[in-house]
Amino acid sequence: MTSPLREHLSQIAEYSTPRATFLYSSIASRKTANPTGYASAIQWWRSTLASVVAKGLLGPDHLILVADESLRENLRWERIGRPASLGPILAELTQSGDFVPLDAFLDPSEPASASWLSVLSRPLWWSLSQLRTTVIGGSAEGGVGTEEAEWTRRMGDYVVVELVERAAMALIPQLANLHVDAISRLYTIPMFHTAVGSLCLPGVTLSERDCTVLARHLSSKKLCIVDGNVVKFAAPLATALPSPISEADRGILALRTSLSNLECYITSIETRIAEQQALVVSYHAKKQLALVKSHIVSRKRLETLLADRVGSRDKVSEILMGIERAVGSEETMAALTLGTSTLRTLISSPTLSLEHIEATTTAFADALADADDINQAIEAGSVALPSDQEDDVESELKEMVAAAELEERKEKEAEEMRKKQAAEEERRKKVAEEKRKEEESGEGIVKEQETRREREREASAAALLGSAATPPSATPVERETARKDALPAQ
Repeated sequence: MTSPLREHLSQIAEYSTPRATFLYSSIASRKTANPTGYASAIQWWRSTLASVVAKGLLGPDHLILVADESLRENLRWERIGRPASLGPILAELTQSGDFVPLDAFLDPSEPASASWLSVLSRPLWWSLSQLRTTVIGGSAEGGVGTEEAEWTRRMGDYVVVELVERAAMALIPQLANLHVDAISRLYTIPMFHTAVGSLCLPGVTLSERDCTVLARHLSSKKLCIVDGNVVKFAAPLATALPSPISEADRGILALRTSLSNLECYITSIETRIAEQQALVVSYHAKKQLALVKSHIVSRKRLETLLADRVGSRDKVSEILMGIERAVGSEETMAALTLGTSTLRTLISSPTLSLEHIEATTTAFADALADADDINQAIEAGSVALPSDQEDDVESELKEMVAAAELEERKEKEAEEMRKKQAAEEERRKKVAEEKRKEEESGEGIVKEQETRREREREASAAALLGSAATPPSATPVERETARKDALPAQ
């Protein structure tokens, strides 16, 4: 059966082309001879290794590459063999910052952009080739032995930075829903793994080591604090780091851990009670009463233990609930204290003093009064029309208004007249239509009556002629001929 890793690699286009031979060959010597092909090969390996790590095809981790002999063996391909230059490839990817050694990534004293990175990651084969160039004066070319030495030096665990950033980008928008209160923002690494392991990369669940790496990355983004096995997140929408992890925080985590352990223990006891009950039923059916009694006793003891553990769980839950209320009250009081201090700072500003407010409002009222005086002066300075011209203006204005009203009335009357004429025309059409229908109906009745009378006359004439002119012994043809002759000429 084809392994998931083999199936995934077979879907990569280069594995079905001759280029795979170049990618699996010794490429260190081509850095100077073919820099474009060398850079392309390095990027191809970066993408390929990141894809197999993200899918978990090399182990349980989805953010960490384990570079050991099993990696080269897992990447073996038919008719090509194992990749020959993984050591220089890892060196280049480390130097570029795409891959970071796990221990260095988790070291809080070393930021991701520290200067040690370029020194630590400088390939051994590169250094040797430079030395060889200096001493011999030849070209800088690495060999198989140099690449093997570089591989031995580079073996270890590497964080794939691209995958860590992808996981963080998926998780960060969900933090507000996860951290609704202060207690929910505290984790141990196993708790963090349980809470967010399945929320970061599609279709996979991060390992506990992955979550350790992710927490370290989030702390570098000032979203949380990591202290050993403890992770403390900032409140949603907070602009500063959370307060340092205190003994109270560790105590809360200890209580949460105890509660989680008690719940697991209770589930285990319930399973054992169910098993004992099943054995009681089974042995009772077999009439083995001694065994039935033994398992009943065991079940009773487990039930007693279960009641004790349930009581302990309830007490721990009650304590945690009280702590949660206290922490919430503390945050509320801290917010009120900060608000009070901020308000007092604002009130103490000289701008909000009573004397300044009174002076400002008085000056504002004076400014409004001055503005009114200026407006009145401007209006008084405008040239007014003589009284007789003002009367002419008013008269003309009234005439224009009256003419407009008259025109409006005429338009309304004309519109009403048109509507009345249209209605009268419609009524006349209906009357004419009804009269036409009545006439057509009367003419039909008259025609029908005339047709019926004509048939009756023909029938009477035929009867009279048939009885008088046609002998009784006449044939039907003779009777019909006689009837037609008796009919009046048309």
